[in-house]
Amino acid sequence: MKENKNKIPQLIKLKKPLVIFDLETTGLALNMDKIIEIAFSKIKPSGHIQSDDIFLNPEMKISEEAAAVHGIADEDVADKPTFREKAQELWDIFNDCYYGGFNIINFDLPILRREFLRAGMDFNYEVDHIIDSKVIYHYMEPRTLSAAYRHYCNKDHVNSHNALADVEATTEILESQLDIYQEIRDWKFINEIHTAQDDRYVDNDRKFYWRNSEAYFAFSKYRDTPLSEVARTEPSFLEWILTADFSEETKTIVKRALIGIFPRRTEQSQEPSRKKEEKNGPLVP
Repeated sequence: MKENKNKIPQLIKLKKPLVIFDLETTGLALNMDKIIEIAFSKIKPSGHIQSDDIFLNPEMKISEEAAAVHGIADEDVADKPTFREKAQELWDIFNDCYYGGFNIINFDLPILRREFLRAGMDFNYEVDHIIDSKVIYHYMEPRTLSAAYRHYCNKDHVNSHNALADVEATTEILESQLDIYQEIRDWKFINEIHTAQDDRYVDNDRKFYWRNSEAYFAFSKYRDTPLSEVARTEPSFLEWILTADFSEETKTIVKRALIGIFPRRTEQSQEPSRKKEEKNGPLVP
């Protein structure tokens, strides 16, 4: 475990240590998947840092989609300790701290808490213990047309929500982006980054996600359950979806599932993608 010094305590008052961490997991299902890697830097109020990178045997298979993102295979962690075996050591690191990271509020902290609960330890935290860089980024740099216009064109969008003015502003933004980022002049790159936004999901509405090339529910009481299993055991739920306020795309998937035809990933959609900004949210999550 390395120990250095950091200036964060000079910039924000820390009454207790701040643990900045990131997880890699077997997948993105908060209720089902497990941790295979925990990297952290624990910054003490004095500024001293303890850092480590811990690998764990999840005692379950790593999904194809997760392995394509982080590159960790089942055999890489087969001889590593389990979370339960490392639970006390990890408790000593994480208990009663502030917590920092990117999207930890939606993924890393909930899945870490679930792992501790499986080990019989109630790891609890409050929102006022969290410093999530993604939340800060989105708040301080709003992702709106006006914000983009100010950033790329150095102008205020005074006629926002006027359709023609919005089109003119968007045209200027795209021109500026094409001027700044040479890579987006390539249609192949454009297609890749647009596809990569949702390649963890089966559909545009994100009602189903991929796990080992099979469609799983991303909502309802059947969240993290294979679509094929629900079609077999609870077809009435799928029939309800057909009568409810869901998109035609979702209903088409459900109609096909009711007659035994299920989505399958194509080879193209299974190509490894760069680790996503939202981490895997949940669908990590």
